[in-house]
Amino acid sequence: MIGQVLSGDSRVMQTISRYLDALRETVDGDELHGVIARTLRRHTRSGPPTFDCLIDLHGQLDVYARDALTQPSMRIRARLLQQHIAPYLYDLKAESAQSAQKPRVRGRATTAESKPKAPPPASSPPASEPSPPTGTEMALEGVLERPSEEQERADTERAEKYQDLLRSEKDAWQAIYGTVKDYQRLKNAWLKSLDELARQRDELAQKLGETKESLTKIEAEREELRQQLQNGRADAAKRSRTPIPRLVSRLNGRQSQLAKREGFVRQVQAEIKRCKRSGSPLALGLISVESLDTVVKRYGDEAASATLRCYAEEILSNFRAYDVVALYDRDQFAVMFPDTGKDGARRALEKAYKRAIETHLNHAGESIPLPPFAGALVTYSPGEDPTGFLVRADNALTNARGSHQRGVMLS
Repeated sequence: MIGQVLSGDSRVMQTISRYLDALRETVDGDELHGVIARTLRRHTRSGPPTFDCLIDLHGQLDVYARDALTQPSMRIRARLLQQHIAPYLYDLKAESAQSAQKPRVRGRATTAESKPKAPPPASSPPASEPSPPTGTEMALEGVLERPSEEQERADTERAEKYQDLLRSEKDAWQAIYGTVKDYQRLKNAWLKSLDELARQRDELAQKLGETKESLTKIEAEREELRQQLQNGRADAAKRSRTPIPRLVSRLNGRQSQLAKREGFVRQVQAEIKRCKRSGSPLALGLISVESLDTVVKRYGDEAASATLRCYAEEILSNFRAYDVVALYDRDQFAVMFPDTGKDGARRALEKAYKRAIETHLNHAGESIPLPPFAGALVTYSPGEDPTGFLVRADNALTNARGSHQRGVMLS
């Protein structure tokens, strides 16, 4: 019986196959699947599995289920598979015991039969004394005793089987109880973690509110400091700014004081109104004298003032009589060209740039090259308001200075 081959379609092998398929789809079933698969491979290397495979697998499952590190759910699966295998093992034990008993009984009967019969007594014994049993009676007596021994042996095996099943069921219930306890412990730990996360969330919300208030205060302080810095820079610029002299233009041989920015803006507004009525073109040029700070550092404030006077009296005095020249800023001049398109205004500014780079300024006995200028030229677009027109001109000049381009830049 032990060496009997187990076919793949037998009930026990089908049960083991179902367990392997179920464990393969279980997240935590890799270890138990490996125990079963290794046992089957070990017994199928030389041929089909026998009942030795079931005995070995039953023992391996018992060791796996008794391991303290085994997960409770896998311990239950191992015990359940043991319960499926156990009936086959009990049948195997019973058949082995019967096989071992039969030769022993048969030997006794043969021995009894082989004994020579005792010779009959010379005279009959008294009627009151029982005659000794013959050999046949002794053999029959041995045969009649076997059912009681087999019954006792079967009862013992059934009791052992019941105890094994009881232990297996007890282990399964203990595993289930341990799983429930583990689940409750995990649930308590999870709830505790949720409470801790809620507490941390409240703390973070409180800290976030405090941080937001701190950032608001810091932003207000930063804005205040920035304003103070701008005011300080403006004051420093005012203190270090070169004094602007009284500039006079000799436009077409006539001396007249240059207009300031405010007066020039009013003239531009009036000219734009006229352009809207007549539709005539209008061009505006802004020039910025470059390196004026270098002149101040090298030759002093008087040289810078002389440079601005030279621009007003010599460089910007050759425009037409109706062109308007003004001091737009500390080192910037503005020229408005009424009834003039882009090309005519560009040629006029290019002539002024050529005169500037060819002119030298005599100051304190020194010949100082007149600094060049960066210029921007814009033309009026129909429907554009004066403020937008002037802002576009300022942006064009800023771009020209930022690109470090000398001469006139069209926009």
